[in-house]
Amino acid sequence: MAKSIWQHKKIHMTGVKGVGMAALAEVLLANGFKVRGSDIKEKFMTDEVLERLGVKVGEFSRDGVIAADAVIRSNAYDANHPEIAAADKAGIPVFSYPQAAAELFNASFGIAVAGSHGKTTTTAMLAHILKSAGKNVTAVVGSKVINWQSGALCGDLKKPGALFVLEADEYKEAFLNYRPKGAIITNIDYDHPDYFSNLKDYQSAFGRFAALVSKDGFLIASGNDKILKEAVKKAKCRIRFAGKSDILKFNLQTIGKHNQFNASLARLAALELGISDGVIKEALETFKGTARRLELVGMAQGALVFDDYAHHPTEIKATLSALSERYPDKEIIAVFQPHTYSRTKALFDDFASAFSRAHTVILTDVYASAREHYNGGINLAIMTSKINLKGSQAVLINDKSKIPEYLLESLSDRAVVVTMGAGDIREVAEKTVQTAICAHTC
Repeated sequence: MAKSIWQHKKIHMTGVKGVGMAALAEVLLANGFKVRGSDIKEKFMTDEVLERLGVKVGEFSRDGVIAADAVIRSNAYDANHPEIAAADKAGIPVFSYPQAAAELFNASFGIAVAGSHGKTTTTAMLAHILKSAGKNVTAVVGSKVINWQSGALCGDLKKPGALFVLEADEYKEAFLNYRPKGAIITNIDYDHPDYFSNLKDYQSAFGRFAALVSKDGFLIASGNDKILKEAVKKAKCRIRFAGKSDILKFNLQTIGKHNQFNASLARLAALELGISDGVIKEALETFKGTARRLELVGMAQGALVFDDYAHHPTEIKATLSALSERYPDKEIIAVFQPHTYSRTKALFDDFASAFSRAHTVILTDVYASAREHYNGGINLAIMTSKINLKGSQAVLINDKSKIPEYLLESLSDRAVVVTMGAGDIREVAEKTVQTAICAHTC
């Protein structure tokens, strides 16, 4: 049975609302494929993009895949999903998201961006630089890029020398499908405990990824990350370690030292691709950021309300640090929704220690992933108490729908609010802003 995506024109995408899947759908459409998909009814940030692209999205159905030439499944689903089982029974080829992305990526001059933190923004920055330089570049990013209003750039993949910048996810070792000509690894910080049993296994996966970069290619990596430096010893390509002198200060529209770091890594990769420093600087200054990365949602009772994807202790620290440095005279109110039971349990004490830059912390129930089931051992009341002991004022509100009302009881222009998490916590930021506006206009 044919296993090349190019041999199939009518594609059904199971789990099409995922940011990576929606971005891949856009690239496929731009390169002559017909795409439709399925997903749950829940609202996603990609709904608007898919509607604009004309991608028909239905609910999961065994019948939905039968008319397709091939099926691409989100990496969140496996062969047990009803649509995938139906496709297998009907003899319809099934590709996982990384398998389909890899076939397009590996046939191009591909630059893969990996790492525990910052890979989304770094991928978007590098692709934005290349686009600004007039290059034929395709990109797939794990979030909506504000400049593009989608997660994709669509170059012509059939032209010689086509560039492809891809966010390479380590979960389930998806990034081992890719054969980059160049790569960036931002950092290594243990995550995804539902798949990687310990830091050693996690680090090993990055080492195997580094070994896949073409011998005549390049790898950009942080020079201050000991775990990363050890992992990339397996690389066969030339390695450029970013030292202190390489971390520059750009006039960015995105705040935080972590974004200056991301921009600096993107710059080093762009230099490897022949882009001048002048073009790089101008491009970075016009980069508007990505959705859910310290994204300003609005204002409520004089307080700025941000939303951020931070779902790991290190990311929480970086987000709160950026806000406290930007707004030193403001009270920082952090609203955090833990993501996945396994991560919350494995990094429990690290989470409890991550909120030192927040004056007030509001915790809410764990956002459960479709890929796991709760097996006990998580007590958010204990996490709340530990945060309180470390100096912040923490409260647990299990039902997140009650958080906007709680916030608005005392919110003023003396505060900055940030919702954080990889689930649906953004709804709290949006409802808080909407309720505040309605109080004055409705």
